[in-house]
Amino acid sequence: MKSGRFFLVFAFAAISWSTWAQGTTASMHRLNFYEKLAQRDAEYEQNLGTSYAEQDELDYWNDQRDFERQLGKSNFTYYLVYMKSKKQAHREHLEMCGNSCSHSQVYWNKMREYLSVPDSTDVFEIYPSKLVLSTHLKKRHK
Repeated sequence: MKSGRFFLVFAFAAISWSTWAQGTTASMHRLNFYEKLAQRDAEYEQNLGTSYAEQDELDYWNDQRDFERQLGKSNFTYYLVYMKSKKQAHREHLEMCGNSCSHSQVYWNKMREYLSVPDSTDVFEIYPSKLVLSTHLKKRHK
């Protein structure tokens, strides 16, 4: 009788572990998917202002905001992974870009939204004429 219970407990543990391992692998694939999607979207956005009219660009950003909100509502973990990867891709682009890139004003406004001020102050110091600083940062720059 004791060996029967041990077998049942062992079988249940093995099935549980197998299910957990499959779930973890699938979850990792989804996280990886959202990282790559964010990088692809960031690359597209970096070229958006040069390819489309301003109204088309604004329409894209509105659709993008809706997508991000929906992702945040449906799965907050995926939203966090997506936004972190997108922020990192934009930050790397801006650091590499210097003054050689010509981005639209809409793009610069969106970068202020994506890149939080404490994390991006050094990036935005490269482009002071394109940004409106908060009162706190204006005092700090004087």
